[in-house]
Amino acid sequence: MRILLVDDDENKISQVLPHVRRIRPNDDVEVRRSYQSGLREVVVRPPELLLLDMTMPTYDVQQGKPGGRERRYAGREILRQMKRRGICVPTIVITQYERFEEDGREITLIELARILHEQFPGLYCGIVYYQASGGNWPDELQSLIGDLARENVQDA
Repeated sequence: MRILLVDDDENKISQVLPHVRRIRPNDDVEVRRSYQSGLREVVVRPPELLLLDMTMPTYDVQQGKPGGRERRYAGREILRQMKRRGICVPTIVITQYERFEEDGREITLIELARILHEQFPGLYCGIVYYQASGGNWPDELQSLIGDLARENVQDA
């Protein structure tokens, strides 16, 4: 299976990537670091599983360049583009934010999960709250990936 991780935070990538490779040791895992490079990869070469950050820059950050404006809902925008283009890839959102702002009001991670579930059935598979200092995100991620692997076996 080919897995794509779209995230711009180097520390988060350095913790999530080895964990995913431990869960799925025979799979290819690739990383893209912005809205544009992630969307391009999903459109051109859709993976079998997408691990998606919610907030990231528009473009890849390069030395001396900021990467464009920060997109608070870049992950949701990628999901919208996938839905619009008929690209059906199971997607797990991995975010380090517990709260988001939308239309001048604050929404919680639980509310965001509900919104994503309603807007992207068949794409959105769950959300993981990542904490650099620990937490149970590795177990949550392993559980969600395991659930998807079992579904794929049953569908085959």
